[in-house]
Amino acid sequence: MKQTVVQRIGASVLGFVFVTAIAFSWLVFPYFVNGDKVLYETGQQVQVERMGNFRTLNNMLTRFIYFPGGIEVTALYASDEYFQYADRAGSIEQYRPDQHIVFFISEDVHTGFLPEGLAQAELLLGDHVIEPVSAEGPNLVEHHRTTILQFPKFDTTGTPYINDDADELRLRLTHTWDRDRVDDGDTIPVPSDYVWELPLNIPTELMSRDTFTSIMVFSLSAGLLSSVLTPCLIQLVLIFFATLGGITAQQVITDHGVTPEVRRKVMRLATAFVLGYIALFVASGALIGYAGKEAQIFFANYTRPVGIASGVIVILFGIWLGIRARAPIVCRIPGAEAIQDFKTRGTFGTVLVSIAFSLGCMSCFGGAIIATLLIYVGALGSAPVGAALMGIFAAGVAIPFLLAAFFFSRMQGLFEAISRHTRLVGAVSSAFIVFFGLLLVTDNFHTVSDFIYPFLGLE
Repeated sequence: MKQTVVQRIGASVLGFVFVTAIAFSWLVFPYFVNGDKVLYETGQQVQVERMGNFRTLNNMLTRFIYFPGGIEVTALYASDEYFQYADRAGSIEQYRPDQHIVFFISEDVHTGFLPEGLAQAELLLGDHVIEPVSAEGPNLVEHHRTTILQFPKFDTTGTPYINDDADELRLRLTHTWDRDRVDDGDTIPVPSDYVWELPLNIPTELMSRDTFTSIMVFSLSAGLLSSVLTPCLIQLVLIFFATLGGITAQQVITDHGVTPEVRRKVMRLATAFVLGYIALFVASGALIGYAGKEAQIFFANYTRPVGIASGVIVILFGIWLGIRARAPIVCRIPGAEAIQDFKTRGTFGTVLVSIAFSLGCMSCFGGAIIATLLIYVGALGSAPVGAALMGIFAAGVAIPFLLAAFFFSRMQGLFEAISRHTRLVGAVSSAFIVFFGLLLVTDNFHTVSDFIYPFLGLE
């Protein structure tokens, strides 16, 4: 009898170690893949190609006139395509290309000085002569001046000036740039026209979102997995095990023993947990890819509220799990009896806590995650690439999770141990989940990683 007990304990311990090793198997990445180097090299490749396309686009949108006497004036039409490459969080908010037709005017001279004041400007579109709503630039300079011109994009009826009937965009600037035009010793202002044929017919390859190849996306996912997101995942594995243990204890009680149906339910709930955080990461990648730095501003402004809300949800789930598993102390909470009688398979709760915990995780490690994704995804402005990048990363972690859950559900020793100690397992799982919820609420989520990392050699 003694030997049987020892064998059972040994089988349970070995099973737990085996399942834990599978769940943490993604941790081999930081030791074999230099994530920072991978991210840097891939980022350089993306930036070089992106900047090359940006320069080509700038050349297509730029017109210049060289005036007698040595003054060169360049006009850049900042079209919608231009702003797709620009720093959207800054330039879009400042220039509002959704409401304005924007031009950047550069004046340069190497001998003598530029004339005083800004040029008179008007925009000619068909029969329309449009005056600028804003002209920003210094009046007194010596050799170089940049002026930003903004014209209304719509007429008083809300009709866009640049429409299918427009075949030419003509910017007329009048100034004393031509030094050969002199009358009684004064330089005469002379109009000069800068013309863009419409539509612009920008080559599709310049505006392509195919800068990222599938190999680059996989490379970036590996880089994220082995560096930036590793701290977040350690906590995610721990909360996964706590949820799995608590749900198993709950199902053993509900089904009055270890049955095949219990194993199937545990596997379904593990899958629900995984799908919850995959959905969150994919959605966040798509948001960052689509919104760029606007997403960064959003995360920066709402980090604490998101962390607190996520923590509250995780705490409530932990309490619910403890009550359902009839854990001591937890069952004495007011309203516990009503919760105990509430019939539910727990799938929704599992998905909800997975999303909440992952969201809290992203809010606490938001700076590193969002900044990294912005460099490689947000700046490019591609929602599909952002979703694919985070989806592959999430799948790389989901596979070990699901394998761990699969073997866990088929280890007789572990299940029998849980069936004999359902209330204790429920109490420990509940306390563990509530503990992590409190870390989220108090903005101390990183303390677990700070404690564990030195032992892993990953500082």
